[in-house]
Amino acid sequence: MPTSAPVVPSALEDRLDGFVREHRQAAPGLLEGLIVTGSAIAGDWWPGTSDVDLVLVVSRVPTPTELEACAALHSRSIADGPIDGIYVTREQIEEGPDRLGSAVQVVEGILDPDATGGQISWVTWREIESGWEAVAGDDGVGEWAWSSWRFPQADDGARAFSRANLSTYWEHLGRQARLSIADRPAGDPVDARTVRWIALGPARLVATMETGEILSKSAAAGFASERWPRYRDLLARVVSSRHGGDDTFTVADAASALDLLDDCVAASRTP
Repeated sequence: MPTSAPVVPSALEDRLDGFVREHRQAAPGLLEGLIVTGSAIAGDWWPGTSDVDLVLVVSRVPTPTELEACAALHSRSIADGPIDGIYVTREQIEEGPDRLGSAVQVVEGILDPDATGGQISWVTWREIESGWEAVAGDDGVGEWAWSSWRFPQADDGARAFSRANLSTYWEHLGRQARLSIADRPAGDPVDARTVRWIALGPARLVATMETGEILSKSAAAGFASERWPRYRDLLARVVSSRHGGDDTFTVADAASALDLLDDCVAASRTP
């Protein structure tokens, strides 16, 4: 663990400070702390492009009224890059994901009060180990520190989850996505965010499956470029887009990203 405090980007710190103040006002006494995970801790957070991924440490199970207030907060965050995450108590973090059947989870700014799967995995707990944590108070976020949490089973658990996720969730998603573009001309434009998601998400899982590490999305592009050089140009444009570039993508690019997804799924079947 580094000895110095983490350096939180000022734009991210401002967003979290305001979010915590609003959260504490909307649901007094519920939110006790934050653990930042995802792109930010890997130095790959880009204002306006990246989501904010959090573990929201709460004092209790939220009431229906509190859930309604929290859902409104997260929904308002979407325009500037959604603030996502999972709501858990300290006791639930200590117990680990295997005993947590469901939890309040937020994806793309949309709150699900009783979600299963998703962020309930050892990948999230592995990220907690390397995250940034701070106390949440009425005045905003306290001093940031490197996470003090450690889970002996997180490495093996994250590897196993990544392998299974590739061969179940991503394989099915890839088949559905191919059907959605099957009759479209190769030059038709497609959403850049979707191409980034398909090109980088599975590659990150392969890296975790093989190394136990949680790579940033940009680092996952480098990993995939070395492993599968034929996607190097696509991945370079994906990273440029993620960093705020005006790169555009077509159906042909989406098909190439799906080819990469298939290669990642194939890697998950290698012993």
